[in-house]
Amino acid sequence: MTAGSAGSGGTAAATGGNAANSGGASAGATADSSAAAGSGSSGAGAAGATAQAGSGAIAGASGVAGRPASNDPDPQATFLSETDHTPNDIALSADRLGAEWLTGSSAGVRSTRAVMPGSGVFYFEAVAPVDYFDIGVAPASARIEQPAGAAESGGFSVNVSGYYASAGDVHELKPATGSTFGIVVDYRGTQPSVYLISGASKPGSLVATQNLASTQPLFIHLSGQRRIPGIQVQINPGNDTVNFPLTLDPAAALNAAGHADVAKDLVQGWSRTQPHPLNAAPALNLAGAQAPSSALGESLTLTASATDAEDGDLTQRITWNVLSEGNGPERVHGNGGSFSFKPKSIGQHPVEVAVVDAGGKQTKKTLTVTTTGTLQQFDDVKLVLEPGLSGEGIELSSDGLRAHWTIDQKLGVRANQGLYGDFQYVEGHRLGAPHNQAIGLVIGHVSLNPYEFNIAPPSCSVNNVTSSVWQNLISVADTGIASESVEYYGFAVDYRDKSPTVYVVVGGKVIETLHLTDVTVPLYPMLYGNVTGESGYDMEINFGAKPFHEDPAAALSAAGMSASGLKLCWGSANSACAN
Repeated sequence: MTAGSAGSGGTAAATGGNAANSGGASAGATADSSAAAGSGSSGAGAAGATAQAGSGAIAGASGVAGRPASNDPDPQATFLSETDHTPNDIALSADRLGAEWLTGSSAGVRSTRAVMPGSGVFYFEAVAPVDYFDIGVAPASARIEQPAGAAESGGFSVNVSGYYASAGDVHELKPATGSTFGIVVDYRGTQPSVYLISGASKPGSLVATQNLASTQPLFIHLSGQRRIPGIQVQINPGNDTVNFPLTLDPAAALNAAGHADVAKDLVQGWSRTQPHPLNAAPALNLAGAQAPSSALGESLTLTASATDAEDGDLTQRITWNVLSEGNGPERVHGNGGSFSFKPKSIGQHPVEVAVVDAGGKQTKKTLTVTTTGTLQQFDDVKLVLEPGLSGEGIELSSDGLRAHWTIDQKLGVRANQGLYGDFQYVEGHRLGAPHNQAIGLVIGHVSLNPYEFNIAPPSCSVNNVTSSVWQNLISVADTGIASESVEYYGFAVDYRDKSPTVYVVVGGKVIETLHLTDVTVPLYPMLYGNVTGESGYDMEINFGAKPFHEDPAAALSAAGMSASGLKLCWGSANSACAN
């Protein structure tokens, strides 16, 4: 098996992309990841850089290209680089120890500091609770969007799906592992050895060992594609082992595997061992905002306070985020001890309340606002153009059931009828050749102009060019169904619980079951896609005005699922429901 090919052995990498970084610092020089801005800039090891005093092991930023030496509170700490990552595809967390992937393209990010040849034995951990994601170490010359273990990377990587790779050779991990990995780099000589440790808790176990041919400084190297909304990977480079302890015990794992010589020189971090004074997490008090509720159209004011043993009153640093509002600019948020908002729909609105102290400790709580009212019902049920939210670059038929795309951008249009508290069915029909278009479901009051990866609201769909199933514009299932053989895509939506369960029906079968746990407000059918270059309408949607192609009740029964209560229409006032 070869690392670097998308979908091969669980490793994913771009087939194209930016040119490799060049160079790399020699032993004793300071390697600066930030000097390699993006994946097409010059590599680490700028002239005039100096080694970090007191470390002797790690290379880091030191005034490269006019930048200040460091703006970090601890100049010997390790972070993910704000500049050395795939441009526009990566967003870092506030502490620069986590990263979010923003697109479906392969992308990567490196650490700010590297382990130098001849320097010692060092360690970091990473947690990535997603599949097809690579954690590893590689020189600055490695292509940033590829796995560190790809053929030309000169490094080592472990894929969360259960593989590890070096120099393009991929091996299955035995036993199977979870989402927490620790990597030990023994760079006491001129060439490094890598030890992979895995487990859910201390001490973990040594699951792979690899000698590398590289003689360059090694950076932490993370790569993959967008698999979940929000932070996809979190590293612990040992910056503060008291307040942010390591999950595994690499020394114990090495000793248990017969590598006592490595364990005796191990630094449990990507720099010197760095225990800081114990810092208590802040206390967050929501006593004034418990179990709030309101009628639709009413405003709510929520209150909270926060205190910290070291920092005192942190009330003004409290943040509020209404999670039911999607992930784009429509999301309602605020700061301070008081927060007011007006829910846009009936349903449950989780509000995330968080505060972070000066030492980086965070306390986070969620309270749920219940908004009561009646969901408006329509007859006729149809697609509608919503100024500012949907319809740009889309032409609809006079009955609102067919759509034609005129702009080469992923754009969506939503139905006028939502679903909440019922079990109903809707079906889409591809009218032309397969193109990058889809039928799906999405919450209301969020923009579908455009419908993009990094701001995709809670939603799901089936793409008619691949027949793959998507959730929040992230591929969650490859059905293997030839797109040319499929014209109809059905969705049976059971929304009689807190969140909806969606049964995707294609070819008389339930091909996927989706639990939309991030949906707690009404759910609306939608069509989305790009211009096809063909004349006429591209997609059609059926709310029950004519017979459905699929038999969802039969498909559910054949799959061993109950179809009790299923209505073969969409919308309680829909005249089709009376048929």
